[in-house]
Amino acid sequence: MVPGLWTRSRLCRGAALLLAAMALSFVQAQLEGTTITVALRSLPETDVIVARLPEFQRDTGITVNIVTYPELLLRERTIADLSTGAGLFDVIAVDSVWVPELVEAGWLLPLTEFVTEEDDIGDFAQSSLDLFSWQGTLYGAPVYAEITHLMYRKDLFEDAGFDPPETLEELREIAAHFHDPPRMHGIAMRGLRGDGMNIYTWSQWLRSYGGEFLDEESRPAFNDEAGVQATQEYASLLQDFGPLGVSSYGWDEVQTAFVTGRAAMIIDANNFYTRIEDPNRSEIAGQIGYANVPAGPAGLFPGNYALGFAISAVGVDDEAEQQAATRFIMWATSPEIQLASIDAGIVSQTRTSVLESDAFSERIDGDWIQSTLESWELTHANYRPRFPGWRVMGSALGIAVEEVIAGIKPAEQALEEAAASTETAFRDAGILGQPRPYDLP
Repeated sequence: MVPGLWTRSRLCRGAALLLAAMALSFVQAQLEGTTITVALRSLPETDVIVARLPEFQRDTGITVNIVTYPELLLRERTIADLSTGAGLFDVIAVDSVWVPELVEAGWLLPLTEFVTEEDDIGDFAQSSLDLFSWQGTLYGAPVYAEITHLMYRKDLFEDAGFDPPETLEELREIAAHFHDPPRMHGIAMRGLRGDGMNIYTWSQWLRSYGGEFLDEESRPAFNDEAGVQATQEYASLLQDFGPLGVSSYGWDEVQTAFVTGRAAMIIDANNFYTRIEDPNRSEIAGQIGYANVPAGPAGLFPGNYALGFAISAVGVDDEAEQQAATRFIMWATSPEIQLASIDAGIVSQTRTSVLESDAFSERIDGDWIQSTLESWELTHANYRPRFPGWRVMGSALGIAVEEVIAGIKPAEQALEEAAASTETAFRDAGILGQPRPYDLP
């Protein structure tokens, strides 16, 4: 390196950061007295944000009104606000699967138009940002994110001399070994119908066996040979080695079966950590191992989900409110706030710098961290495809998969019926025959 070049480069970078900070301070000065209203979902992650809100208001001069809704009511109230043009909310909490639908309706503003270099968007895992992007544009920032991985009874595995299963075939063999009902079941996973329930984990099987949701012309493809095989494998695993009544299991029942010592393995969201490692709520705390989900013939496909904040195109009235909304979003998803949430036992942080921090590693199991970081690199935003017709298709699939697990219908029949109802809905919506509206994993 040319002598002095490193020093000059460092000075230039420092000057650039100083200018960025000065520009941000100028913007914040212009926002003093601005009021925004935020619609959010009640979660431990958002509880931390609300508790620290006085700091944000003091430092920025922005007044923030918070309206909190439970999960199911959040969508109902925000869609009503957006569709009627009421515009009560400037910032809305959005599920990642809603983003394409809301963007296509013209209800969200591109976040990329307002963020600054200081916001360090690159600190988020790219796959988590992809969940809030549509057609290459970012519309939100993740405040909560989860990835699926395998959770297993480390003590039982060590006694039996097993390593965590790396393939779906090994998963089945190990589930069979530990299955000893009613005392112990080999595995528990979601069976309850819903695009965010059984389809959340079933999609891993569809992907792992080479299946796809739609063909190139947006016709249902999940009922082909790969889809039928995937559904049969998922259902038989739960029928043969899952708890009684597993077709009605949601995430809470899966978690309960595990923490009460009645399941040797589960595959579900990594945010389970907070409960399953709490000795006051879990009989197996300290005896749990964490690993990537097993791979199928077509590869390894961890699932994902995120909740984020986005700017309402209906709610904001002027540039000041746009900027104030952006400042709130970037503060609420900042490393500072996410580091503070560690003390509250929260593990669903979305900043890579936080997940890799010493503060995090001192509190959280190393295998959990490794699996989480690796899985965010492996997952794809369209693990469950994000497009405006997803909820219709996902709901139909959820019914079909539950019926197969419950033994009501064979996989081929259930999927054919789901495909027929989806095709009818897509024809009415003008989706059928159009190019597939999402990228493939």
